[in-house]
Amino acid sequence: MNLVVVPLVGAIAAGCAAVVKPSENAPNVARVLQHILETSVDTSCYEIVQGAVTETSALLDEKWDKIFYTGGATVGKIIAKKAAETLTPITLELGGRNPAIVTKNANVRLAARRLVWGKIHNAGQVCLSQNFTMVDKEILDAFIAETKATLKQFYPHGAKNTDDFGRIINGRQWSRLKKMLDETKGKIIIGGDMDESQRYLEPTVVLVDSPNDSLVAEESFGPLMPILPVGDLDTAIRIAGEVHRTPLGLYPFGNKQETDRIMREVQSGGVSVNDAIFHGAIPTLPFGGVGDSGQGAYRGRSSFDCFSHRRSVTTTPGWMEGLLDVRYPPYEGKLAKFKKTSELKPNFDREGKVKFNLVSYILSLGAGSKTGALVRYAMVILILGIPKSTDILDHIHSLPQHAQDEAQTAIRLIERAAMIEQEPQPGLNELISYLETRRVRMGLCTRNFDAPVTHLLQTFLPNKAFSPIVTREFRPPKPDPAGILHIARVWGLDDGAESVIMVGDSRDDMVAGYKAGAATVLLSSKDNEGLERHEYTGRSIERLDELVGMLEKGFEERDR
Repeated sequence: MNLVVVPLVGAIAAGCAAVVKPSENAPNVARVLQHILETSVDTSCYEIVQGAVTETSALLDEKWDKIFYTGGATVGKIIAKKAAETLTPITLELGGRNPAIVTKNANVRLAARRLVWGKIHNAGQVCLSQNFTMVDKEILDAFIAETKATLKQFYPHGAKNTDDFGRIINGRQWSRLKKMLDETKGKIIIGGDMDESQRYLEPTVVLVDSPNDSLVAEESFGPLMPILPVGDLDTAIRIAGEVHRTPLGLYPFGNKQETDRIMREVQSGGVSVNDAIFHGAIPTLPFGGVGDSGQGAYRGRSSFDCFSHRRSVTTTPGWMEGLLDVRYPPYEGKLAKFKKTSELKPNFDREGKVKFNLVSYILSLGAGSKTGALVRYAMVILILGIPKSTDILDHIHSLPQHAQDEAQTAIRLIERAAMIEQEPQPGLNELISYLETRRVRMGLCTRNFDAPVTHLLQTFLPNKAFSPIVTREFRPPKPDPAGILHIARVWGLDDGAESVIMVGDSRDDMVAGYKAGAATVLLSSKDNEGLERHEYTGRSIERLDELVGMLEKGFEERDR
C-alpha cells in the first residue's frame, strides 16, 4: 500500500492525473486501494486498473508523460525498454543484493539486534533489507550467539506462534525461497522450519563460505539471513562490489573510520550506518536506487520533483537591447565586446597554479569571490554591531518607570533561559554573540512578561536584517496547552527560530512547551521570584556552554 500511495501523493501534489496499476501478487491490498481511490478522489483524474501481464502490457502500449515502477529488475527492464520506444521518462525503484558489513570494532549485540529486525520485518519481504551479512571472523561466534538470543527475545514462543511475524505472500514465492534453501551449500545454524500450508518460513540463519552461494548471489526477498565470514574489511568491501556493484541499500557496522571508508568504497542507493533499512523509514528523505537497483528518487519533496519539470524561464526587458546588440549581425568589430561581456577567466593557469592578487584578497577579505566577500562583510558588520551588556542595562533605565521593574524581571528570565548565573555579567551578550556567529534565531515565548520583553528586545535590536533573539507575546485562556503548542509552532515557522525558549507559570505550560520542542522550559512562580526547571523538560543545563553544546548537538542531528 505504501509503495503505491506515496508516489501517487507526489503526482497529485504536482498537479498530475494518474493511472494506478497495483500488483496482482497482493490482491487484498489492490482491492482496498481501489475502494479508497473510487470513494476519495476524482475518478476522472485518478483511475485504477486491476490485472496481471495482459493489462500491464496494454497500459505500456499507451503514451505516458511519466512511468513510475516499483518491483523487480526483470520487469523493470521490460518497462524501461517499452518506455524507450516513446522516450517516456521513468522512475524505477528496484531491489538489490544489499550487503551488511559488521567489522570487528562493531557493537556486536546492537548489530545483531538491528539486522535481525531488518530481516524479520514483513517476513523479509522488503527490497531494502540486507541480502547477506559479512562478519569479521574475530567476532563471528559472538555475532551468531547474539543473533540467536535476539530471535529468542523477539519470539519467546517461536515465530510461528505469534501474530508479530508475517507469512510469505503467495505459494510461488514460498516455493522459490524453499528452493534457495535447498540449493545452498551453507549450514543452517538457526531456524529452518517451514509449513507450506501456511506459507510459513521461519527466520533462518545460514553460515555460508562463498559469495557464489545461492543465498548471496540471488536476492532472497524473504526471512533468510546468510552470514559470510571475512578475514578483514578489505575482503568485505571487495566482495560487496563483486556480488552487486550498485545495490539499493548498504548497512555498515563499525567505528566511524570504518563506516566512512565503506561508504566511500561501496556504492549504493542509500546507507543506514549502524542500522538496518532505517534510511528507508524516514518519510521526508529521498529514497531511490543507483545503477541497476533503480533510477530516480521519491518521498518528501522528491515525490513532487519526481512528477514535475523544473522549467528554465528568462524574460528580457526592452532596455537591454543596447547591451544585446553584440549578438546581431554584422559581427565585424564585435568580437572584443563579446569576449568582454561573456568570457569567464579562471583564477588558475594552464599548470593549475592559482593566481594570487593581494589587492583582491584584501578587498574580498580572503573569500575569493564576490558572493563570499559580501557574506564576510555582512558578518563583520553584524559582529561589530553587537551591543554590549551596558547597552541593555542603559536601555532599561530609559523605559517608562512603571515598566522598569517588569523589564528587570524580563532580563532575569532571559538570563535564566540561557542558564547563565555569572555576576555581574548578565549573560545575554554571550548568548547573542553565539547566536549571531551561528546565524541562529532563538525565540523567547512568554505569557506574563510580554510587553516589557517585546519592547526591550525590539528596541535593543532595531532594524537588523538578522535578529538573534525574537519574541512573541500571547494570552491564550488558561489552561490551554494546545493553544501554546500551536502558537509556538506557527511562531517558529513565521520567524525562523531554530530554538524556542518558553516561559510559563503552570504545569500545563511546561508540558506544552516540552512537546513544542522548546530548547529550555522555565517555570515562574506567582511572585516572579522562584524560577526552576520543570521535571517534564528532561534536561539539566546549568551554564551557557552547556546550552551551546545542546544546540550544537541539535544542529548536527538535524543536518545529519
